[in-house]
Amino acid sequence: MALRRIYKKRFKGVTWKSGHFYDFKYQAYENDPKPTVIFMYFFQGTHQHTGRQWRFFQAINLSYVPRAIRRRFVRDWSAQMTKRPDVKFTWMKVKSRYPQIQNAVRRYFYDPAYYISGAKEIPMDDVETIVVSTWSKDFSRKVKNVFLSKLKRIRKNVAQFKRTGKFPRRR
Repeated sequence: MALRRIYKKRFKGVTWKSGHFYDFKYQAYENDPKPTVIFMYFFQGTHQHTGRQWRFFQAINLSYVPRAIRRRFVRDWSAQMTKRPDVKFTWMKVKSRYPQIQNAVRRYFYDPAYYISGAKEIPMDDVETIVVSTWSKDFSRKVKNVFLSKLKRIRKNVAQFKRTGKFPRRR
């Protein structure tokens, strides 16, 4: 099956719709075992170039959105959703309209199925309350620090390449 992007899908007893807010428990977490997310879309199928199976969905994890802009971002997106509840929340929309939260995009594997449990949609009336409840979690600094360390390593490698004409060997 070719790779498909699915904006609406019934999974774990919940109908997941692009742009809507969800809570769930995630077994394969890196930092956040109980993410609160804005769902973007499911990926399903086989990648045409690599032949690998893709079985995950992408979402904005609110814990990775910096606290300074989290509430404003959620209010803005909630207003968009009340105007047009069928609007699709895509990577291009995130990149163009909300560039400051690109690092909050996360992939969650839905196969094997036990990775995700307790999924529920958050009603639009309760979204602001839920966002305030995520206030204690802020992984945006951690993501920023990882990015800065990678950037530092790249700059160091480029400087060495300019001096010697060779990139350093990986350890």
